[in-house]
Amino acid sequence: MKILSKFVILGFLSSLLFPPFFILPIGFIIFPFLFYLLIDKEFLNKNKSFHFVSGLSYGISMNFVILIWIKEPFFIDQATRNFYFISYLLTFYCSIYYGLSFLILSFIKNNFSKLILIPILFVVIEILREHLGYGFPWITFASIGSGNSYILNLIYYFGTYGLSYFTLVILFLPVVIILFYKKDIKRILLKIYLSVLLSIVLFCIIFIYFRLENENNLEKKLIDVSLAQLNFSLIDKINNNKSNIRHKQIMEIINQNNSDLLVFAENDYPYLVSNLKEFDSITNGLNKNQSIVIGGIKKENFKFYNTLFFIEKNEIQDFEKIILVPFGEFLPFRIFLNFFDKIVGNNDFSSGKKTRLIKTSNNLKMIPIICYEIIFFNNLLNKYNNNSDILINITNDSWFGDFSGPYQHFYLSRMRATEFNKTLIRVSSNGISAVINNKGKVIDYIPLNKKGIKRFKIPIYLNSLPNLKNYHSLILILLFILFIFAIVFNKKNNN
Repeated sequence: MKILSKFVILGFLSSLLFPPFFILPIGFIIFPFLFYLLIDKEFLNKNKSFHFVSGLSYGISMNFVILIWIKEPFFIDQATRNFYFISYLLTFYCSIYYGLSFLILSFIKNNFSKLILIPILFVVIEILREHLGYGFPWITFASIGSGNSYILNLIYYFGTYGLSYFTLVILFLPVVIILFYKKDIKRILLKIYLSVLLSIVLFCIIFIYFRLENENNLEKKLIDVSLAQLNFSLIDKINNNKSNIRHKQIMEIINQNNSDLLVFAENDYPYLVSNLKEFDSITNGLNKNQSIVIGGIKKENFKFYNTLFFIEKNEIQDFEKIILVPFGEFLPFRIFLNFFDKIVGNNDFSSGKKTRLIKTSNNLKMIPIICYEIIFFNNLLNKYNNNSDILINITNDSWFGDFSGPYQHFYLSRMRATEFNKTLIRVSSNGISAVINNKGKVIDYIPLNKKGIKRFKIPIYLNSLPNLKNYHSLILILLFILFIFAIVFNKKNNN
C-alpha cells in the first residue's frame, strides 16, 4: 500500500501540469521520481498484477482531477442527478491504459530501455485513446505547454503526438543527468542520449524564433468580426417558453451589428429548423457583405442534426456535426441501454456527412467545427479544406461547469489554431469566446460566464508558412524506431 500511495500522489501532482493549473516546474520532480519508483527493487519484486494496479492507481489519481468536470452534465436536471457516478467510468477507462503501460514496463529489465520507453508508451496511450471506440483525445501531455506561447508553437512542427513526446522527454531530463553521475548506466549511452536531446532543444529554440519572427514579414488582410456570447443558461435553452425571448435578443444584436462576420454559439438559435427559409427574417436585414454564423438543431427526413448555419444575404449554407458525443448526443446500443434514456433522452442526433468546408461570397474559406470536434486533430483537415483561411469553432461549454472543463476546452482549441497554422474564431455560449491567431496568441476574449459582444479586426495571413499537418506522422515513425531499439537493447543488455 505504501508503494501504491506514492503512485497515487504522483498521479495527483501530474494533473497539476495540465490546464488550467500549468504548474510546470513540478514536472521535473514528478517524472524522475516516477522513474525511480519503476526501477526500485521493492517494486520490481512485486507480481505483474501489482504493476498493473500501480499504473491504474497513477492514472485514476491523475485523470480524476483532470476530468473532475465530467460529472457536471448530470447535475443539470434533477432526473439525472443520481446517475453522476456513471461519469467516473470514463476516468477509469482512461486510466486502464496506464495500468497496461506499467505492465509492459515490468517486462523491461534494462533501465536505459525503460528511460526510452516510458515517454513512448505514454504517447501510445494517447494514440489508442483517440482511435479506439468512439475516441477521447482530451487528455494529452501536449496540452501541458498550451499556456506558454513558445512551447505551444512547437506543435506546428511536431504535431500533438510529437509535442507530447518532446514534453515528456524534457521532463525526464533530470533522470539522465542523475544517472550520468551515479554511473547506473554506461556513460557513453547517456552522453549520446543527452547530446541528441540537447541538440533537439537547440533546434526547437531556432524553430520557435523563426516561426514567431516570421509574422512580421507576412502579408495579411483584416476581417471585421464580432463575437456574441449570450450566456444563456442550459435551463433557458431547454425551456421552450423562453425561445421567443432568446430569438428577440438575437435579432436585436443582428440588426445593431454591421460587422462582416457575426458569430453566435452552438445551439443559440432557439427554434427547430426544418426549412432554411425560416432564416428569411435574418437574411432580409443583412447587407450584401454581411454574414452570420449561428448554431441550431436541424430536422431533416425525421433525423436531427447539431448544425452550424452560415447565413449570407443571398445564400444559406449549413454544416452538420460529424463527431458526436456518445451518451450526450446519441446513446450507443440503445436497445440494450434504454435505462440511459433519463440522461440522453429518447432521440439521438445523427452524424453529418457534408464536407467540412464553407466558402463565402467574398472568397473566404472556413473550416466549421462544432463543440468538442476541435479535440479530434486527425479528423478536421482533409484535401478539400487544407488550404482554408480560418477555423470557426462554436460550442456550448455550459455542460462543463465553472472549474476546469471550459478552460481545458479553450486551451485544446488554442492548440488547434497553432497546429493547423490558422486563425481561430471561437464562440462559446457561456465562454470562453476568443479570437486566436495562427501562432496561438489570444487577440482578445470574453471571460467565462459573462455576457458580451466583442468586435475585432482579425488577420488572415496570405503568405503564411505552409501547414505541416501531413508530415506530423513522421514523428510516429521515429517513435516506432525508438521503440524497436529499446526492445532490442533490453533483450541484449538485461540488468
